[in-house]
This record gives sequence, C-alpha cells and structure tokens, in this order.
Amino acid sequence: MKIIYEPKGKALEYAELAVNLYSGCDHGCIYCYAPRTLKQTMESFREVKPKPDALSRLVKDADYLSDKKDTRPILMSFATDPYCHADVKHKLTRQALEILLSRGLNVTILTKGGARADRDFDIFREYPEQLTFAITLAFSDEEMQKQYEPNTASVGERLLVLEYVKKKIGLKTWVSLEPVFNAAQTLDLIDRSHEFVDLYKVGTLNYHSDAEKVDWKTFYNCAQLKFIELKKDHYFKKDLIDKVLK
Repeated sequence: MKIIYEPKGKALEYAELAVNLYSGCDHGCIYCYAPRTLKQTMESFREVKPKPDALSRLVKDADYLSDKKDTRPILMSFATDPYCHADVKHKLTRQALEILLSRGLNVTILTKGGARADRDFDIFREYPEQLTFAITLAFSDEEMQKQYEPNTASVGERLLVLEYVKKKIGLKTWVSLEPVFNAAQTLDLIDRSHEFVDLYKVGTLNYHSDAEKVDWKTFYNCAQLKFIELKKDHYFKKDLIDKVLK
C-alpha cells in the first residue's frame, strides 16, 4: 500500500491499519513521542504539511482494501491529528473520509481537536456503522492540560464533542487514557465520561521523569475496579501491565 500501513510494535495494540495524512502536528503536546521516533526536533514537527499526493495514494490503497474486502478499521492518526489546526485549511480529513467510507471501509478517528470535528458531522451521520470516534485524554485539570497540550481543544470541549457524537449521531466511541500523568485525574476522567464511552484504552507514561511519581499497581487496581463497577470494556496496554508486574 502507498499511504495506509500496518503499524508495528506498540502501535499495533491500538490499530491494525493506520494512515497519517499530514507530516507533523501543531497541537504541541510536550510529551509527544513522534518527534523522537521520527528523529525531528519539536519545532520542526509542529510545522504541519500535507503528505505529498496523500489523497491520490489513498484512493489506490482504498481500492485495494475494498477489493480484498478488508474490514479492519483504519486509524486516523498515530503521528499527527486528523483535526489538527492545519486541517482547517487543507481539509484532507474530510476528503479522506469520503474516499474510505464510500468504498465500504471502516475508519476510527482519534483526535484532540474537539469542535474542529464538527464540520464533518454530516459524514458521520451518513456512515454510522463504519465509523468509530475516539479522543485522547490525559488530564482533568484544565490548567495542567494547557501546560502539557498547549494547542489542543480543552478537556471540556473534547468531552462535549464525544458525548454529542455518541448520543446524537450514534457512533461507537472510545477514549485513549494515555499518557497517565496523574492517577487521580485519570480516574476522574473515567467518572466524567463513562456515560458516553464504549471502550477505554489505558497506557502508561514513557520517556518522562513524572512516570516515577505514579504508583502503577494502585492505579491499575483502582482503574480496574472502576471499569468493572461501571461495566465498561477496557484494555490496559502492555507497557502499563509491565510496570504493574515489576
């Protein structure tokens, strides 16, 4: 395939197929792993550019997957955000959704863009069975969120969009609780969101000194108990389980 790819390693825990329409991300999350992985500085990574011939390559891949009747969801995105600020101008996400969904393919959107997703709600309503909508949440404290995720939508805005997409449009939803900086805040996010979330995926904090401040065993036990009490599907990533078992 040309632009859709099969993730490897840790990323495979989240999706079997993925696509990044942009190079870079302008959300500026200071804990982002992508610049390190791509061997870029944070400054250069924040300069977002559409990938060359992204849509024409996507058409070829979509036709290939459709011909194979491949039903694996395609995640948008790992190394960027489908509703980054640059997408307001370029609108690649909307065009990509039309290409993929019209061919009967399944798509999962993972974003911190909040209300920037609103402009595509008409597409969401047209393909509710093929779409899953997900948000990333790391903080319940808005001031801390702005410190670590300076250019993202607020936590409150992300939750409102997720609730609307679930209750008014009827899409399947999940939340990526990653990275866990503060156990109490992550548990609070579960309390604030569980009425409109189908699945939680929980990941640890990597490459950051604050990871040593979290009691991972206690957090895991509290989160597990909360998910069971709320009857919520959930998945703990391998990195987190490894910390629990230390």
